[in-house]
Amino acid sequence: MPLPWLQIVQLVPSILDVSRELLRKSRQLPPPPVNAIEGGNPDAARIARLEENEQRQAELISQMAEQIAQLTRAVTTLHKRAIWLTAGMSLAIVVAVIALVR
Repeated sequence: MPLPWLQIVQLVPSILDVSRELLRKSRQLPPPPVNAIEGGNPDAARIARLEENEQRQAELISQMAEQIAQLTRAVTTLHKRAIWLTAGMSLAIVVAVIALVR
């Protein structure tokens, strides 16, 4: 199944924006109260671990979005180069055929 590169290229800016927004929001969350964690409240400690995990996931998603953007740029550049290479090879074949015919 071929990849829909055109759709991927069109969606990369919105993916980056969403991941950056997610990372920004997760960084703005207030830290859990220390006394609740130290007081032995298991729910507060669990919530703190979940929030920390959410922060790490937001950072990971942001990194993944950046890598997808870089990959998309590379694939777009390679696609353009492949088109130029095909055009150049076609021209070379035409010139070679004309040279052989004469």
